[in-house]
Amino acid sequence: MESIIYELRANDIKEEDIEFIMKRVKNRISEENIDAELVKLGYPKIFTVDYDQYNEYDDYDDYDGSNNSSYNGYNDDDEY
Repeated sequence: MESIIYELRANDIKEEDIEFIMKRVKNRISEENIDAELVKLGYPKIFTVDYDQYNEYDDYDDYDGSNNSSYNGYNDDDEY
């Protein structure tokens, strides 16, 4: 439980809100329940991630990793 409180403090959650959240979830402590209480208080989730909200990486699904360039990771100016 101390690690949860540490993480909440590290994410700038107000002390009174931390106390409120810990009282609300004391019999059902889980990452999901803590994040639900954070969201109710207007904070972003800390412990869980909703991957459906992230469309940023959808384009990477088409990336096949093939690269036809002749770049080998070294610059001509590198000293050995």
